[in-house]
Amino acid sequence: MAAAVLVDADVEMGRELVRILDEANFPVTGAAWIFFPDVEEWRLIIRTPKAEKNLQQALLEMAVALDERGDLRRRLDLARVKLVPPKDKVLAAMGSIVRAEGLSAIRFSRNVINGVLIDDALIYRLAA
Repeated sequence: MAAAVLVDADVEMGRELVRILDEANFPVTGAAWIFFPDVEEWRLIIRTPKAEKNLQQALLEMAVALDERGDLRRRLDLARVKLVPPKDKVLAAMGSIVRAEGLSAIRFSRNVINGVLIDDALIYRLAA
């Protein structure tokens, strides 16, 4: 079980980030807070095809979308946000079990799928 707690403020900021990216037509096929026990930290993982094509450009587009739509960039520690390509192992493993369209909040804890340990996660979206 996760040692660190995912606080309500983080949950709301993650949901807000996905909404902002949707409004900016930034493709998000997966989004989840995932606890990484090796560093004892929750990280918001965003799966997007843009990360595979040009990660730096994708990060810039995300930053611009955040700046244009409020103050989330000041409230959310972007060092905890990671953009990943569609083939990301952790989200792919969870996506083989869970589907979450739109914007959900599904807790997924203490699972091993195809050799991938998911200690704890809160899934917003996992599209096919």
